[in-house]
Parts: sequence; structure tokens; C-alpha cells
Amino acid sequence: MHRIVNKPRINRLTAWLIGMSLALPAFGETVSFGLIGDVYMTPEHQDYLKGMLDDMADKRESLAIFTGGLKPSEQGCQDANLLAAYPVFAKAPLPAFYIPGDAEWILCTKFAPEERLNLLRKTYYQGNRSLGEPSLPLVRQATYPELMRWESSPALFVTLNVTGDNNHWGKKEEASSEYKDRNTAVLGWLSDAFTRAREAKLNMLVIVMYGDPEFSQPGVSEPSPGYLPLLQLLRTETENFPGQVLLVHGGGGAHRIDHPLINPTSNLPYQNFTRVGTYGALQQGWVEVRIERNDKAGDDPIRRTEFKFESFPWPPLSLDNLPENETQPDQAEAPRAN
Repeated sequence: MHRIVNKPRINRLTAWLIGMSLALPAFGETVSFGLIGDVYMTPEHQDYLKGMLDDMADKRESLAIFTGGLKPSEQGCQDANLLAAYPVFAKAPLPAFYIPGDAEWILCTKFAPEERLNLLRKTYYQGNRSLGEPSLPLVRQATYPELMRWESSPALFVTLNVTGDNNHWGKKEEASSEYKDRNTAVLGWLSDAFTRAREAKLNMLVIVMYGDPEFSQPGVSEPSPGYLPLLQLLRTETENFPGQVLLVHGGGGAHRIDHPLINPTSNLPYQNFTRVGTYGALQQGWVEVRIERNDKAGDDPIRRTEFKFESFPWPPLSLDNLPENETQPDQAEAPRAN
């Protein structure tokens, strides 16, 4: 059950700064951040994005990551539709990071998709800081500025432009030039992130993208060719990474948390690799990820720090929303999630 929090409201910037000062200088306390995706800026949902970002700030998340999906695929790709969310992200009460979704560019059939992506780049991906007030410093890939990297101890975060629909491979047997160029940049950016995390002795790597890479299920299904190089790199790097890897994506239509990356030798999942699929458009919500010290693991580099998750459906469950003929609980305290 979703947790209902009744607490005095304080200035969100003050709350965020207090949380950061307690959590970031020396890791030992819990560090947490919020994940969100497929929240449309349509009349019926236009307040959802701001509401969830405000909720994250109230819960003192260190940052928010949006995994793409600002509009329905059937909605037009005019500038106004693609840029409607920008003021919300720019004024978010915590650092905010946006990754482009399919509906924002590759599904824009009445436009040149690459031209729509360039519009997003000129708007959402300027400068060397995140969106939001306050913001965080970051590093961008020179040609593909939506490829971002930043550190929030004890984790390194990296974003990738990986889409649905076979990663925009194209309709022909041979991959399109757009796919080849972008995929080369994506693989290089990801490989470099693993290297930097190892060199900096950061034992948590968070990878964020929009597209579901179609993890293979031995004997059941195999991924499309547009995802194979990425999956191979993830296997190689995860196997040799002395820590935990978290892959976050949207585009799957349903919220899930699992271990889908399979070791081809043992046919068992890599236990240091976790996938989070963010909420889809049909069921809105956001996910809190907490990075916590595992005191029982000792000096084990893989298990000494772990990811924990809590999900918050949206709009929040509230006793005020119960039908009039339903009996409300006798107790005064709101129900809490287990």
C-alpha cells in the first residue's frame, strides 16, 4: 500500500539542501533519488509531472530522473507539444535529468525525426548543469548532449539514447546510418562510464535510457539486432565490475524490478545487475531508489552497498478519495507501506 505522509511542509530548496548535506559528503547514510517516466503533458495529466517532482523534493530525494515519454505517440510533434514540459523541469525543486523518449522524436512521422531530436537538444540539453533549481554539474558527450554523466557518491550515473523499435535500426536489413553513428557513441560512452567508475572506486553504476533492450530469455526469446551490441557490452562489463549495476528504462509500459541479464555460461542472472522499468502511461507513479550500506557484507565490494526500492503510485492514495459508501479506518494514523 502507498505510504501517506502527513508532515509539516518546509521550503523545498531548504529541504533538498539539508538532505544533500547529510547524505553526500561521506557515504554512510542513505542516498536516494527518484525515477519517473511516461508522464504526459496532456490536459488530464498536465499537473502530474509537477506534482511528482514536488513529492520527490518533499521526501528529500537527491535528484529526479525522467526516462522519456512526455506525450502520447498519437499527439503531434509540434514545438509546443515537445517543449511543454521544459518549464516544469527547469523550475523543478530538485536537480532533474530528462532522457528523450520515442514519442519525442523517432515516432514523429510528419517531421524529420533527427530534426525533432535537435530541437530537444537545443532546449533540454544546454550547458554543463542539470535542469532544476537547484541543479547539479554534469558532463555531456560532445555530439550527443543527451548522453550525460555525473557523480553522486557512491554512484556514477550515465544516460544513453537507446530507443524502442529495435533501437531505431531502420526498415532495411542493414542498420541505418543514424543508428550506426548513435550506437557507436552510446557504446563508447557506456564503456567509458564503467572505466571511470572502477578508477574512482565507485561501486554503484546507474545507467538510464528510454528503450527496453529486450533482454533475452534462453529458449523463449532473443533480442532484436539493434540491442545486441549493447547487451553484449553490459554482460562483459557487469561480469568484471566490482559493484552493483542498475539499469533504468522506460518504454515497457509497466513498472517492474528484476534481474534480467543472463550469464550465458551458467544461464543464471547476474546478481549484481538489476533492472527497473519505470511506470507506464496507463498506471502513473514514481520509484524511489535508495543506496544503502549493507553492514552484513563486510568488505565484499559487490554486496557492501545495495539498491533498495519503494514505489509511489500517482495520484497518491488518500482517505479523502474513498467512495462515500466505504467505511474509513478507525485509526487516525494513515496506512503505511510494508
